Parts: sequence; structure tokens; C-alpha cells
Amino acid sequence: MNNRVVIRSLVTPEGCLVAMDDGAIVWRPTHGTRTQIKLDAIATVLLALKGPTGCYDITAIGDSNGGITLLSLPRLEEIEKFSIGGGIVRSITAVQDTLGKYLAATQDGSVWVIGTEVPGRTLHLFTHSSPITSLRLLGDKILIQSGWNRQTYDWTGTTTDEFDGQRQFKVKAKNRANRRARILESEQRRIQKNQPLMLDLPAFG
Repeated sequence: MNNRVVIRSLVTPEGCLVAMDDGAIVWRPTHGTRTQIKLDAIATVLLALKGPTGCYDITAIGDSNGGITLLSLPRLEEIEKFSIGGGIVRSITAVQDTLGKYLAATQDGSVWVIGTEVPGRTLHLFTHSSPITSLRLLGDKILIQSGWNRQTYDWTGTTTDEFDGQRQFKVKAKNRANRRARILESEQRRIQKNQPLMLDLPAFG
């Protein structure tokens, strides 16, 4: 009996890439025979990249051990394998106008650049102050999302912009609390106004 669970999936026009909870990676093509391999660790992020023909022909897979594996599509043949520090790989993005260079972010906030043209194949750029939800490139800026918060870095790790997504929710929560207090106060005044006036009556012995 097959009890495997799908934990990640990525859909392209050519087919669907699926990661299982036992480390298996399965390519289910729109037309043709499916292909399967097994990684040493559970996949945590999937990225598919288009080749010169306009079809998706490479996938970058981050895993729970800090590994990043590049596989060919649709055959799932290993092209390259990298290992970075910082724990679970949370996000991967390709660096445009380069040959096989990627940015990767890990659970502890570390940001790395990896690739065969990178000195030593992996290079630690900087560490964000909290676990990273996702990262992407906008020109020469690195945009990092961490929960509700977003920060923009340059390649030296210097912060160029910062957005506190929790701030607006804190303001809204405070406004809601103030509205509730005003409603309760108004209701209390209404109740007191409608109560009959009780006068002190003399006591007879």
C-alpha cells in the first residue's frame, strides 16, 4: 500500500513536478511517461527554469538538509549539487543574465549565492535577522519576505528599504479596540438612562 504524501508540487505547461514526503521527486508529463528519482532529503522548495527553446528544462530543488540539487527536465538527471549552511532551504531564485547562478535563503536567515561560476561554488552574502519566507531579485536589489515584514538589501547585505507589515495590523487592532470600548460605553449609558429612578422612601416603625 502506497502511503506517500505530496508535500510540494509545481505545474508547468509540459507537466507537473511533485515532491513526496519520502524524498522522491516525480515528473508527471502532460504527454509521455513519468520519471522518478529519490533525493537524500525531503524537498522544501521547487523552482523550474526555461531553457533556450522556451520550455522548462531545469529544476532547482532545495531540501531540509541545506542541499540544492539541479535536475534536468523531463529526465530528472542530476546536473549539479550544492550544499549551504543555515538549515532548511526556504527559497531559491535564479540570477538573470548569468549562467547557472542562483540565490538561496535558509531557515536561519542566511542568504547565499551558488553556481559553478561562483568562487568555491557557494558564497554566503549576509544573514537576515529572522527566518526567510521567500526572496526574489528586482534589478540589483534583493527583496526578502519574512512573515508580514519585507526588507530590501543590496548585494553587500546593506538594508536599502524596510516595510513592517505588522504595523498596519497593530493600528487596525487598536482602532477596533477603541470602537468596541465606545460601543460598550454607549450601551452602558443607554441602559442606565432607561432604568427607573429609585427614590429613598421613609421608613415607618
